[in-house]
Amino acid sequence: MASQSSRTNVYHISGVDDRERGFNRQAQVIADGDAYRARLRYEALQIEVEFVETEDAALQRLIHTLQVRGYTQLRTQRIFQGEQYLGNQELWVDYPDPAPPDQPHIMWWMRIRQFLGIGK
Repeated sequence: MASQSSRTNVYHISGVDDRERGFNRQAQVIADGDAYRARLRYEALQIEVEFVETEDAALQRLIHTLQVRGYTQLRTQRIFQGEQYLGNQELWVDYPDPAPPDQPHIMWWMRIRQFLGIGK
C-alpha cells in the first residue's frame, strides 16, 4: 500500500434482503493507498470484502456477496465523497440479479407420477 492516508466514500445501498424485505443502508468504500475495500452492516450481517484495485471492484464484490446470500434488486448511490456531501447528485447504479440456476425440464406427466409416488 502507498503512504497515502485512508479515505472513505459512503454509498446508499438498497434492495430486497434474503427474507424478501426492502432495505436501505449505508455502505462504506475505504481507500487505503491504491486499494479499496467495501463494508456493510445490516442487522446482524456484517460484510467486509478484501482489498481490490478499484472502488467499483470493491462495490461489485460487495454486491456479489449479497447476491450469493439471496439479496436481489440491488442498487447503489454515492452520497459522500470523502467528507463532501453529494446528496442525490450522483445517479443510482443498478446491479442485475443473477440468472436463476438451470433446472431440468420435467414434463407434466413426470410431475404427476412423482406426486402419486409411481415409478420412483
